[in-house]
This record gives sequence, structure tokens and C-alpha cells, in this order.
Amino acid sequence: MAKMFIVESPNKIQKLRKILGPDYVLAASVGHIRSIPQRGLNVDVNGDFEPKFEISKGKKDVVSNIKKIAAQCEEIILATDLDREGEAISQHIHDILPKKDQEKCCRVTFTEITKKAVMDALSKKREINKGLVDAQKARQVLDRLIGYTISPLLWQKVASKTSAGRVQSIALKIVAEREKEISAFKPTDFWYIDADLESKSENSKSFLARVVTKDRDNRYLDEKLTDAAHNSLKSSSFKVKSVEKKQKSVKPFPPFDTSSLQTTASSIMNWPVKKTSQVAQRIFESGNCTYIRTDSFSSAPEALESVRGIIKEDMGGDYLPGKPNFYSKKAKSASQEAHECIRPTDCSYLGEGLGPDEKRLYELIRDRFIASQMKPMVVNTVTYIVESSSGHDLIAKGKSIKFDGWSKVWTHTSTKDKILPNVKEGDPLTLNGLEKTKGSTKPPPRYNEGSLVKKMEEEGVGRPSTYPTIIENIQNRGYVKKLDKKGTMGATELGLKVSDYLIEKFNDFIMDVKYTASLEDDLDILEDGKKTYLEVVGGTYKMMMEKVNEAKGLNVEITGSTKCTVCGEGTIIEKMGRFGQFFSCDKYPDCKSIFYLSDEGKFYQKEKKEIDKGRECPECKKKKKKGFLIKRKNRKKDSYFYGCSNFPKCKHTESDSIDGFELN
Repeated sequence: MAKMFIVESPNKIQKLRKILGPDYVLAASVGHIRSIPQRGLNVDVNGDFEPKFEISKGKKDVVSNIKKIAAQCEEIILATDLDREGEAISQHIHDILPKKDQEKCCRVTFTEITKKAVMDALSKKREINKGLVDAQKARQVLDRLIGYTISPLLWQKVASKTSAGRVQSIALKIVAEREKEISAFKPTDFWYIDADLESKSENSKSFLARVVTKDRDNRYLDEKLTDAAHNSLKSSSFKVKSVEKKQKSVKPFPPFDTSSLQTTASSIMNWPVKKTSQVAQRIFESGNCTYIRTDSFSSAPEALESVRGIIKEDMGGDYLPGKPNFYSKKAKSASQEAHECIRPTDCSYLGEGLGPDEKRLYELIRDRFIASQMKPMVVNTVTYIVESSSGHDLIAKGKSIKFDGWSKVWTHTSTKDKILPNVKEGDPLTLNGLEKTKGSTKPPPRYNEGSLVKKMEEEGVGRPSTYPTIIENIQNRGYVKKLDKKGTMGATELGLKVSDYLIEKFNDFIMDVKYTASLEDDLDILEDGKKTYLEVVGGTYKMMMEKVNEAKGLNVEITGSTKCTVCGEGTIIEKMGRFGQFFSCDKYPDCKSIFYLSDEGKFYQKEKKEIDKGRECPECKKKKKKGFLIKRKNRKKDSYFYGCSNFPKCKHTESDSIDGFELN
């Protein structure tokens, strides 16, 4: 019997079929096959917080095909991606199979689609990692709980169709707070004084030196002081006070992880992070780079050996360090979801045959990886301090590249020389000209997609694999818009209102950067098995409901403190339904009472609509069914109409001007 090999993307199958041969039957899940239904909460908040899953829309045929092939194979190899999402997809595939087929399942992962990597993975089969699955499920459930519970408050207080999100709201806050900084910013004028000086030695060239002030940027903040200094310098004599020459080593950038690839592509090519993610995925699926959702800078030993050979052959031994360069992650989000950087699977491949976008991004990945394993760039720096007879010091700085090192390959960094003429300490200087330049302070820059990703990673909120969706969401909802072709983002009026309300009500919960980052830490701890799913989700839900009740102005103890007024035995407890929060008797299903909470914190039952049997529904009467017209209020207009008591089975309606009826 054949073995079944299941991946996420059908784009990987052609490459894998060549590697695995005829003994394997390949299938693709095409992403997630199960999801939490969109309508309703579908999370058991009164029990173990387990979500309800259903087959995702459009995936019935995929699931049917997987089941059919699985039944005919001796082994089912779950080879979905190696992050939390991939582990969860493997779990869902396992769960939809009959028990006899579940027993045939095993899990493998690989960071690149090469024969060596795939065969190595097949030699290390394992069980599905429960920690990874629970961490992914917890993130999904927390997002659902927060969105479905807090969003209705926004509908009431801000605008309909608005929403809150665990990380989305922090992303909005970052952009909105910057918008406020810019609006409140008041520019301040400042001045520089630059002297055009020249040594009196033969064949010397002039150079610019700036007057040194108490300000760290050598600015004058008072025009009167600027003019006084300018006037005294006009008639001053100048000489070289000191000459300082240094040599500094500039280390290469590390290879790409997900977020640095997103920010660099945004900076160099002005790409949205979603485009970068999609193009990188296609390069990975074609087998030309390693897995693209990673927060690691590590590289496989054989990859380091290969790239060092290319550096030595193409650029010479002067560019090759004595041993490989290693990089550690400093960002808060270094959770090691995947354990290799983004690099080419074969550095000798130059991208021939790739599409234009794929080739451009591949070259960026290749250049960055090669440069990361090269020697540092060596820069000569020189600093001249010039003294004047008026008592002012001036400074001039120059630099020159002694050895280009890694910048020979990574050409996207400015490495221009600034050459100063040779002078010696004590040399007299001639003043050729003196210039006063006025400037004004500028507000902090607005974020673009790349700088927002960088900020979120620095704060430890979200994960690089989720950033494209988060940034897309805040734009699609009209909270943030792009202001120019460079992708500069500004908060809209709606975005500012949503952010302000959430900060007012939830500043120590979802709008607190530190708290949101600590939730990410909890997910990492859950992944490692040091916390349980219930501890992470249950604890967050309890805190959230306290904050929600505070936001509603409720000062009552909700759960289990008030007797049910209908049966007299049970107590009123809080529940979440498909339409949000409600209260019911804990003796359900024996007591099916539903309660509401007034603004004063008291429970009450909604009055039942009285059916006026004075007129039967004409549609039901035709079908020989009993139905009566009920007076209802129009949701969109301040008016009334009559509808059938059998709604939604009967959708007959009539206006409020029915003969023989009077509106009370």
C-alpha cells in the first residue's frame, strides 16, 4: 500500500512528487480545513472554553478527498507547515479522520523543500505537538472572545460595524497616538552656523566646519545668540585645535527573519507587507528558499558551509571570516516558532525562471544571506576640532571606506565617502565664508507598513506571521488610510474615535501594550507546556468580563448571586450566545428563563409580545395554518408595521395603516 503525504499548499506537490517518488500519494489541505463558525461566539465560556469547529466554507470536497485517500493508505504523513498554524491544521486533519485512520497518522516538518530536508524529516517522524496546537487554539479563541464581547460596546458608543481585536486595537493605537502627536506638534525654529575654511598649506582644499553649541545637534535655539556668534566669527582667526583619526568596524546585518524581510521590502521596494508575504510564500513553495514564517536568525551548518564556499570563490578569501557569523535575536518576540532564517536553499541559484516579483525578492534574500556571512566593512573616520579667536569651537567630520566587506554584496546601505583635506594640529585656517542656516523642528514621522511592523515587534505584540492580516484589517475597516504613494499611514476620524473609546475603557487591558505583549508570552509558555489552555484563556476571559462590566457601568456581582425569580431554585448566571451576552437560570434546561440587566444593575425579564387575535395572517390562512398579526417596531425607521406571529416561517408583513386597527 502507498503512503499518504499531506501538505498545506497544492503548489508544493509538483516539487515534492519528484523528491518522494511513486510510493507516496500527495494531497493538499489548501490551508485550514476547519474553523470556528463566523456567526455567533461558538466558544463554551461556561465550561472548558473549547471552541466549536465546522468544516470551512468550500472545503467539503478537500476533506472528502483526504478521507478517501487516507482509507487506502498504510501511513498518513502530516507534513503541514512547521509553525503553530501548521500544527493546528495537522490536528484538524487527524480529527476529521475515522479512528482506524487516525492511528496511521504521524507528523513531519521541514524548513525547505529539498530532497535532503524532506528525507531527513521522514527519518524523524513524531506525534502532533499538543503545546503548539493549544497555543494556536488559544490565540484563535482569545481573538474571538475579545472581538465578540467588546465590539458590541463600540457599536453602541462609536459607530456600527466597528470592531475591537486583541492585537488589531494595539496597532490602531500606535497609529492613532502618532497622529495625535503630529496634530499637537508645534515647530521650533533653530539655526546653524557653518564656516567654509581652508588650510594655508599648498594645494589644500576647503572644508565646512559647524559651530559647536550646547545643543547635542549643534543648533542655536535663539536667533539673537546666533547673530551675535555670527558677527563675532566674521572677524575671527581660526586654527586646527585637534585631529582625531579612528578606524571602526561595521558588522553586517543578520539574515532575514519574517519581520525584517517585511520591513526591508517596504523600505527598499515600497511593498505592502501582504505582498511581501505572498511573494515569499511562492518562492518557498517553489523550493528556492527556506520557510518564510520564522523569527530566527539561525542557519543550518550545511547552508553556512555552502555560502562560505561561494564567498571565497566569487569574492576571494579577504571577504571570508575565519569562522561563520552567528546572530542572536534581541526582540521580545523571539519565540523561535521556526528554527531557521529565511535564506536560499541553494546560493548558487541566481533566480533564473522566477517571475519578476519573485526574482526581485529572491535576490534580496540571497544578497542579505551572503552578506551576513562576510567580513565587516572597515571605515576610516577623521574629526577636526577648530578653535576661533572669538572663543567658539567648530567641528568637521569625514569618513572613507578602507574595506568594503559585506557592502560589496549588500548595496542597499549608503556608504558614501566624505573626504576632508589633510591638516595638522595647529595649522592656521582661512575663512572663505560664513553661513547662517535656519531650520524648524519636524513632527515625528507617520508610520508606513514597514515601520509599523518594526514597532509592533519591538513592543512584542502579535507575531510576524499575523502582521499582514492585522495591517490589512485596520485599513479595510476604515480606521487607517494611506496618504501617499510611499504608503504613509494616517488614522482617520473613525479610527481616532475607536482608539479613544478603547483607551478610555480598556487602557489596562487590550489597549495596554505591556499586557498584550504578556499575552503573547503566555502563548509561548503554553506552547512549552508550562501553562494549560484553560489557565491562559479562562484567566483572560475573567479579566475581560470585569473590564466589560466596568465599561457598561455595572457594579453588581453577576454570577451566582441572584435567585431566579421564575423557578425560585436556580441562580442567574452570565452566558454568551450568538448575539452576545445574556443571563439565564443555571437550572437550564429545567428552567429556560432569560433575563436582562438594567442600567441600575437589576435583572428583569423581557415582556412577551401579546398576539392580537383580532386578525389572522392572510398568508397563513391560505395555507390553512394559524397565524396572527403582531405589531412590531421598524428597526431603521421610527415607525411600526404588522408581521406574522409565525415569523420567520411566514414573512408576511403589512403597514401600520390597516383598516380596523389602531396604533396605541
